[in-house]
Amino acid sequence: MKTISIRLKDSDYEKLDEMLDEMGQTKQTFYESYTKTVLRQRMIPFIITADNKSPFSKSEKLAAFDELENLIDKHSDEFKKDFDPQTEIERAIDEKYGRVD
Repeated sequence: MKTISIRLKDSDYEKLDEMLDEMGQTKQTFYESYTKTVLRQRMIPFIITADNKSPFSKSEKLAAFDELENLIDKHSDEFKKDFDPQTEIERAIDEKYGRVD
């Protein structure tokens, strides 16, 4: 059996301790459960991303968004009825990262 040492900010350590205490868990059982989940699923059980350095400026992004809104406004009411931006955003995220339940 191996021993590991982890450095955390004092405030994070206390918050984790408080939360785990409410769950009836110890830090040891938390880290053991986390490790077993990672090994079983062969993935980290949450999405980790890096800062997305976009090649577009903020004004270019806003202009593209305005253009998209104008295109939607120009389409028929039938298109607007069937188009839900939030559903499309969720579909795009699911397609890129996979379904997270």
